[in-house]
Amino acid sequence: MNITLIELWPTLGAFGFYTWVYARIFHDETHWIWLNSSSIEFSSTVDSPLNESEYPAPYLPQLLIKSNANDHFEIFTDILSLPSLYMKNVFGDCLWTSANYTNSLNRPQLTKIYSGWLPLEKMNEIDQDLNHNICVVLPQPFRVNGKPYSLFINIKQNNSFQWPSNISWYTIPSPSSNDILKTKPVSDVWYNDLQWPKTFADEWKSNMYRLTGMQPLQYENKTEIYLTRKSSIQTDNQLMNLIDYLIEQYNKLNIQTEKQIFYWRNITQANLIVYIPARGSYRCDEPVVFIDHIDTAFEEDTFDDTGKRRSTPGADDNVSGLIALLQSAAILNKTQENACRDIWLVHVTGEEYPAASLGISHFLQQLFIKKQPIYTAVIVDMIGHRVNRSDPIVQVNAGDTTKSLLVAELAVNYVYPRIKNHLILQNLRPVLRRWSDPFAYLYNTDGVRFVEYGFNCLLFNEHINYHENFEREGYHDTFDTVNLIDFEYGQTVSQYAIATVAMLSHAECRSESCWKEANLVLIAGLSLFLSILYAM
Repeated sequence: MNITLIELWPTLGAFGFYTWVYARIFHDETHWIWLNSSSIEFSSTVDSPLNESEYPAPYLPQLLIKSNANDHFEIFTDILSLPSLYMKNVFGDCLWTSANYTNSLNRPQLTKIYSGWLPLEKMNEIDQDLNHNICVVLPQPFRVNGKPYSLFINIKQNNSFQWPSNISWYTIPSPSSNDILKTKPVSDVWYNDLQWPKTFADEWKSNMYRLTGMQPLQYENKTEIYLTRKSSIQTDNQLMNLIDYLIEQYNKLNIQTEKQIFYWRNITQANLIVYIPARGSYRCDEPVVFIDHIDTAFEEDTFDDTGKRRSTPGADDNVSGLIALLQSAAILNKTQENACRDIWLVHVTGEEYPAASLGISHFLQQLFIKKQPIYTAVIVDMIGHRVNRSDPIVQVNAGDTTKSLLVAELAVNYVYPRIKNHLILQNLRPVLRRWSDPFAYLYNTDGVRFVEYGFNCLLFNEHINYHENFEREGYHDTFDTVNLIDFEYGQTVSQYAIATVAMLSHAECRSESCWKEANLVLIAGLSLFLSILYAM
């Protein structure tokens, strides 16, 4: 067999590693053939967070035939009818081809590609379409100007590879000490304005009881509800009720909010954006975005025992992060007095499976539509539990950009030493986790979407990752309640994240995207003068 060309593209694997999608080979310089995952094995690869000596498992086409009952089930079955909480149908990953597909490497490939990577709204239509017979399951390639982009690699006679001339390999460099120095705020005003209310710890605890449904939410109109349904896929979920409650809390501070409404499975979904403007003499275009998720997972143990999908109270995952944002508003509103960057508090829905980062994807897509840049995202997800109550570690996870690493460096080596003596617990140990670190956890949160979209981001979370504490009790089960929470730890990590956001809103205030308020007034006055002059 003479293979002269292979089509492939890069993708992000399930555990945050970069790998390849091997799609087709060009055989004997006559015809293309899809590779078939059932006939190829890569024995030396790993499908988990990688150590330096390991290689990521690649993706190969999986071929499913619509007329086969088992394959049909895998393609078209609704999420809520699948036998596992973490399964999804593969319809959205299908490239559709005609019935004359052949697995043979020695016969010309006459198949026609009809369509690929269709939205779920098309599922019933495709199920009835007789032309769409073979589903080739492949992760989507990235797109350039809306068109899928793949690479064609020449394979020479000695089995060496010839890559396209416009492709180069790039390693994310670490920030230089000079870069870090230039990014630091020029003064300590962010720190001087940072004041912790005496009631911070008590309010944190009270909010934990209310937002997990142990105690009722009380609205301005005296209505009370207990939160018990917080999965985005539940048709009667209470997430909109929760958002309305949060809006009331922010209204008390005279802080502007915006519901970002969209729809999924004919269920109204919403993110909540809270705007805290900078009021310093310099102003910058890119806000600092502080993010949690307000939905909770289904309880695995309940599903295993009864087959019922019931959402967890979510004390750690992620009421702990929600409280950090909620209680940050009054604090950050004061530190913004001399800041140059707006702060957006963003409560997103749909992080947990099966929504799988639905809310943050919508939020990021809207940024692109509006051409709105951001400085960095700071994410808090699972910050309230320690398996060992003496464990001092707080994970500070950086996204896959140099600026993300820089921000993480500042959080660990600048912010924490500055605020340590004013925290509730003063013996914690921040640990920086690079994107490529096998002990990092960003890949398992909404942070992975920021990496995919190319934004800077940072995640604060407790000591949990694929290799440590991952299978612990209290993760996506009935035990994620207030009894799981290490209150002082959660309160302290909240303080740490809030302080980092406060610092970042004062960072790089004299960069190219910033301006001095006085200059803006001068420009406005000049524009008015010119308009009068031209009218004469």
